[in-house]
Amino acid sequence: MTSIASRAAALAIALLLPAGAARAAEPEHKAVTIAVGSAILNYMPLALADSLGNFKKEGLDVTIQNFQAGGAKALQALVGGSVDGVVGFYDHTIQMQAKKKDISCVFLLNDVPGIVFGVRADLADKVKSGADLKGMRVGITTPGSSTDMIARYYAKVNGLGPRDVEFIGVGSGAPGMKALESKAVDVLGFYDPTATILTRKNAVKILFDGRTEEGSKKAFGGVYPTACLYLNQSYIDKNPETVQRLANAMLRTVRWIHSNSPEAVVDAIPSAYKLDDRVLNIEIMRASTGLFSKDGRFSPDTLKTPLSVLTAYDPAIAAAGIDLSKTYTNKFAEEAARRIGK
Repeated sequence: MTSIASRAAALAIALLLPAGAARAAEPEHKAVTIAVGSAILNYMPLALADSLGNFKKEGLDVTIQNFQAGGAKALQALVGGSVDGVVGFYDHTIQMQAKKKDISCVFLLNDVPGIVFGVRADLADKVKSGADLKGMRVGITTPGSSTDMIARYYAKVNGLGPRDVEFIGVGSGAPGMKALESKAVDVLGFYDPTATILTRKNAVKILFDGRTEEGSKKAFGGVYPTACLYLNQSYIDKNPETVQRLANAMLRTVRWIHSNSPEAVVDAIPSAYKLDDRVLNIEIMRASTGLFSKDGRFSPDTLKTPLSVLTAYDPAIAAAGIDLSKTYTNKFAEEAARRIGK
């Protein structure tokens, strides 16, 4: 009788729990290392998830490795096996499929690219369009990075060949800004908070602004999803509950961003992702909240835009017959919503 009563009590408790809670397995690995390409605003939700304690709420001990040199270095760390996952641009999953490596995004962070492309203010009169960049030095984070791909695409669609423009790796954030202001480069691809700082200083003439859906369509012909959490497919297959817990933490985080004021978000952001000026940080956040996904899900139609950009950038991708369905999955974001509720 005692055994029967215990089972009945357990069943009653299970029925009272949120959907999926009674059946949730333990994560295969509690310790997870995630690389990030730099401290740009696009990637901020990863650090915010950590500072809010959302990974710990999911039973995970996450270590974040910041590769200030750019997303290409973070990707190399994943391919080399020194990290478990990367928060970086979705583009890399397409690149890797062309190289016969299966990497998949499991949670989308950015609905739009957030990248701004600008020329030094003292050269503004000489540059009316992208075609006028011939002979100029373009600052990117690192060769092979998303800024490199986007810059080369922008040059190509404006009729410039690979020898018409010099692409120079200058890092992101403050190093990139310094390279522009010291005239080491003539043009720069950059993100917030750098975008807002340079604009406030009247230091650049903006050629395109990918911080909005309209700007993304103007530059790339469509909406361009960018930062996401991606992992090797083999890791996803072997550690589904660990990956699910990561997605749960990220969903909690993007929901928190959208349900709190810019002031509250700024106060919670780790220092690496903001400036010393709180008022400016709030201005940046107020203008950039639309950058962040609300649910972590991909819209399949939007993935055609980065594929189009990469195809123009790299003939190997054009010849690879990319299967976009293998570059992402929505199942973890959807399960996270089911587990956490509305």
